[in-house]
Amino acid sequence: MRWKSSTEFEKVGRVSALYVYPVKSFGGLCVQNGKCTKLGLEYGGVRDRHWSVALKDGTWLTQRQEPKMALIKTSLHGDTMHLDAPGMETIQLQINPALMKSNISKITIKTDTVQSLDCGDKVAEWLCRYFNRDGLRLHFSEASLEKRDSHNAKKNWQHPAQPGDLTAFSDYCSYMVLSNSSLKALNQKLDKEVPILNFRANIIADNCDAFAEDDWKEIRIGEARLRALDACTRCILTTVDQSKGVKDKNEEPLATLKKFRLKEPYGPKPAFGINFTLDAPGAIQVGDPIYAIRR
Repeated sequence: MRWKSSTEFEKVGRVSALYVYPVKSFGGLCVQNGKCTKLGLEYGGVRDRHWSVALKDGTWLTQRQEPKMALIKTSLHGDTMHLDAPGMETIQLQINPALMKSNISKITIKTDTVQSLDCGDKVAEWLCRYFNRDGLRLHFSEASLEKRDSHNAKKNWQHPAQPGDLTAFSDYCSYMVLSNSSLKALNQKLDKEVPILNFRANIIADNCDAFAEDDWKEIRIGEARLRALDACTRCILTTVDQSKGVKDKNEEPLATLKKFRLKEPYGPKPAFGINFTLDAPGAIQVGDPIYAIRR
């Protein structure tokens, strides 16, 4: 259903769940509340996708190449974050590591190369053992270092990101919103249902129609205001079973999404969920009503 364009906020749903993924492509945290900041959802002193694994040359590494990244679990313990993986000892990271000239590095996310903080040899050695690969490093987007600007993203279509729509290590921007109803509509077409975790969204909405989020131009949750930038176009990462760390041999649910969620101007990648940036910060929690201005 397409709604008439609106210039006023109206209630469109509620927050069903919130997820923070501190380390890109690792397991995330399901939280009851958080703070919407310019650079992503924050909980317990960590922000979404502010750590990332990279190869020796600084190129990012994700579940697209290493699906068993999904099996690395993150947990918060005061001022430290613990990483746990099958067959590995727990390793601890400082949530706010000290920035020194000696640990400033660079990481490349898509076509952007930005400064980062190298998290050191101990966690690097841990990662190399787990993945059985040499040269891996863990990078952190420390607060004072440069950030990526969604406005500079190179796409084959015009996108509405504005200068100053910043993000750390997310693919495109700092928030992704998806509804339970959209997931249900997808699962009705699949032989085997997939959970919401396959799509690694931050804000899960319910009490709305399937794909209602496609028409949300802006949303307000509490004091936080978010502006839609683009549909989230989906790739092979959605086929990774987040509980097993393996890709589906039939490339589901991506194959089915391609049958009914191809939209202009996104070409061969199906759209599922909406990317948002933040215009006004604020605390949000599960159960909060979602208000939207529709397109």
